[in-house]
Amino acid sequence: MDYWFRNIKTIYGWGRQYYTNADVVRFVVLNRVTEEQYKEITGLTYPATEPVVIDLGS
Repeated sequence: MDYWFRNIKTIYGWGRQYYTNADVVRFVVLNRVTEEQYKEITGLTYPATEPVVIDLGS
């Protein structure tokens, strides 16, 4: 699992166009990384929630 963790963390660090928080959640579900490693990669506690954005218009 260390191989997966290192690679996911590196690619996540390249920016959201490569891996989003949702992508990293998927790796947890697939048992490629642990919940603790998810937190180390994203800085968020698992299970993750994306920020809610509400557009009230102009």
